[in-house]
Order: sequence, then structure tokens, then C-alpha cells
Amino acid sequence: MKKIFNYIIAGCLATSFTGCLDMEPVSSITDVNYWKDAAQFEAFNVGLHGLLRERSYTIFELGEPRADIYNSNPFTGEATQGVERMIDNTLNAANPVISNFGDFYVLINQLNLMISHTESTDLLDANTKSYYLGEAYGLRAYVYFHLLRSWGDVVLQLDYTNGNSIDIGNPSKAASSAADVMTQIKKDIQSSEDAFGDDYSFKYGKCYWSKAATMMLKGEVYLWSGKHLNGGDTDYTIAKRALELVKASGVGLLDSFEKIFAYDNKENNEIIFTIHNGRNEYNMWNGQYGSTMVMNAMFHKSYCDENGIPLTETEMATMGGIIRYQIEQDLYTQLFREGDNRKKYSMKGIYSKENGQIIFKAPVAYKFQGVLLEGEATKSWLDDYPIYRYADCLLLLATAKAFLGEDISAEINEVRERAYGTEYFNTHRNEIAYPNDKDISFYANNRFIGSDENPIEAILKERMREFMFEGKRWYDIRLMGDEYATKYSNASASRLLWPIDENSLGENSALKPTPGY
Repeated sequence: MKKIFNYIIAGCLATSFTGCLDMEPVSSITDVNYWKDAAQFEAFNVGLHGLLRERSYTIFELGEPRADIYNSNPFTGEATQGVERMIDNTLNAANPVISNFGDFYVLINQLNLMISHTESTDLLDANTKSYYLGEAYGLRAYVYFHLLRSWGDVVLQLDYTNGNSIDIGNPSKAASSAADVMTQIKKDIQSSEDAFGDDYSFKYGKCYWSKAATMMLKGEVYLWSGKHLNGGDTDYTIAKRALELVKASGVGLLDSFEKIFAYDNKENNEIIFTIHNGRNEYNMWNGQYGSTMVMNAMFHKSYCDENGIPLTETEMATMGGIIRYQIEQDLYTQLFREGDNRKKYSMKGIYSKENGQIIFKAPVAYKFQGVLLEGEATKSWLDDYPIYRYADCLLLLATAKAFLGEDISAEINEVRERAYGTEYFNTHRNEIAYPNDKDISFYANNRFIGSDENPIEAILKERMREFMFEGKRWYDIRLMGDEYATKYSNASASRLLWPIDENSLGENSALKPTPGY
């Protein structure tokens, strides 16, 4: 694991504590010259969320590309530069894509530091102290949940380290079992719940952790432990109760799917927890969104839209990037039913004129549309990146009910009604309302989704339509069981976890390779 030379905290000088996460690292902080007033705790809390934001691309990588959304042949010919290892599921210890456990232990160490000093301080009023602890415990559980789902057995580090040349991962420390890691995650969730108490406010804005985020995480965690760690109905019931409480925070579905992600509608009523991006501060995925998902402007003159209008004459002319993740061409026709508005606000079809005909070439990502800033020729990718939103709550609640053998109609149909619009949904209820979406001609040979005959397939279908590019699909098919993970990806059942990289194995002799690798 990576050595940390100098004890660095991502302390922050933020001009707006409710929105800005712009950070200036404060080096060589020790207990002698820090933790002296409330402002330093405030800056540290901002820094913790900034450190999480630095890992937003890793969160996407862990949660989506290994599933069935992408292929490794960009239609415009760019090199995939290693991301094909995830898409094709050819990961190994020498080529793991993500090394050093995603550098999550850097954040974990700082969370441990925050927890320790916040619990012992008398510099904060009781409400502020409790809220900080609610955030820190919730974030630590969230990070460890990513580690658990990705590597299984991982090192549990619950104490902070400081000083010079400290390896925060402890190279002689063995990994704890997945069961023990899950136990700790649940303890942290409970500590977060207890600290927040009845406070469901978004005290510092929705780009900061909150009680609602903790309850979303609790739902996910107990679904996973119920399915994968023998928790069964007891855990599913706990997940269901947690998710039902999320609405206490006042969130709900927006009427428009498009507006959820709009640059001018950040932290809207559907958002529960989001990664903030801003001008002169941070681009989505630290610039990786534009470097992996967006069509390069040099190709616009060669292609057109479905009406034959050259891309240079449409809003696409302001989009400049590189495609590394090529969306599967068939996904454009096989994922969405007619009338589903999520299609046009998730993917953009690219066409070419050939022999007088308009020929479909490929889809490109279009959920995050960026913003054309004054004085700029191309868009900047400054959309916020949602981690949790209310549609996720509804579909996780449907999952808990499905696992318990209960009716999932209310949750599924609330999401579908928004997707199709109330008028269209009611007019076509017999074809698209759950459990009626069973069109044999559409689903018989569909390699991405299944019909409403199976409630698990219905949930997976709705989540894929709803959350493309939000880092959910791989985790979704993994949650449902190995049979779904192998059905909806090209991964081997023996290699559903990630390999530990060779460098980490070499530095920590107590670590063992991930099973299957």
C-alpha cells in the first residue's frame, strides 16, 4: 500500500461551506498545531468530502464498466487505454486497472482521525459535534462497503496514523474476513444513525453526507448481507425499514428526468447525496468523464443526428472529448420501450449519411450534458455526480420487498410513471405498468433485460434504464446473485471480485491474492 510521506490532511479553505469543496492541502499538521478551534473541524469536514470526490471516477469504475453497458471498440477508433480490462473482464494482478485498493485507505485514515478528535473535543457545540460524527461514521461505512463488494476480505484500519513515512495500510496486517468487515460496516452505520439522531436535515448541502445518506447506505448494506452473508429475511426487513425512512428527509421524484442532472438545477429535491463539481474547482471524475465518455469534436463533421442534421449544427458541436467506453450499439434499441423519456436523456444516437440513407452508427452518453461557459468554445463537464437519489431509494425498496416475496408494484410504477409521463403511462398501462411489461417480441432475445415475469428481472431492468453512467449496474447484478452477474456480463463466476495488484501483494506479505486470481 502507498506510503504517505508527511502527514497530510486535506484541510479546506472553502468560500461556501454549503457548495464549494475547493481544497488547499495543509501539510505537516500535527496534534500540536491543529484541532484548536471549530473552524479547523469545519475545514477538515470539507476536506473529507473533497477526498471522496477525488475518488469519484474510481467509484464509477468499481460500480459499472464490468457489466454489459460497454464494449471495447469505440466507433470513432480511439484506443481504450486499459479500460477494456474491465469491459472484457480480463483483470489480473498485473493488470488490475485499480491498484492500492483505489487509494481509499488515505480517506479512511482521515476519517479515523476526524472520528477520534471529534469524539474527544469540547470545542464544538453538541449538535455540530453529533452531525460531524454522523457524517464521518457514515462515510467510513460507505468506503468500506465499496472495498467489501470489490475485494471481499480487506484490511480493517480503524485507528489513525500520523508522523513521517507512515504506511497507513500497515504492510504487515492481514485482511479481515468479509464477514468481519460487514460487521464493522454495520457498527459504523449504527454509530452514524445514533449521532444524527432525528436530524434528517441536509445541514451543509447535499454534497455532504447526511442521515438520509446513511439510511440509503443501510438499505444497500443489509440487502447485500441478506443475500451474500446469510442474513436472509431478517436483514431484508431491516433494509426495507431503513429505506422507508429516507422520505423523512423531504426528498421525492422530480417530474422531469432530464432536470435531475441539469447544471442549473443542482441539489434538487430528488438528490440525497451527490459529488459536487464546479468551475475553477473540479471537473466530473477529475476530468475523466470528458476523457472517456464524450465524442471528440473532430469527428462531428463526419456524422449527423437521426434527422440528417450534421452534428456541427447541433448542440453536439460544443462537446469535445474522447470515447474510451463505447456503449453497446444494441443497447440503443433493446433497453428502452417506446415512450420512455429516459432514452433521449441518457444516450444520443449518432448517424451517418451513406448513399443517400441515414445509417445508425452508435450511441454516446448524454445524461451529463455539461455546460457551455461564457467565453468557451466547448462544454465543461461540471454537472454534479449523484451517489444517491430518491429513485434509487424506491428501487432498492422494491428489491427488499422482492426478496421478502412482497408486491413491488408501487415502487416500480412510481419510477415508470415519471419515465413515461403520467398521460402516456395511464394510456398504455396494460403494456408498460408493472407487472404488464412482458412483450415477447421485445424481451425474447434481449441480452440486456428481461420481462416483468420475474420481479428481479423487472428491478434490474428499471435500474439499468434509470442509472446508466451512475456507477450502479455491476453492483446491481452482483447483488442479485452470481447467476445474474454472469448472465449480464462476460465475467467468470470465479472472478467476480477484483484482483489485488502485485505491488500491494509485494508490500504487504500478510495479504493473499483474491480468490480466483
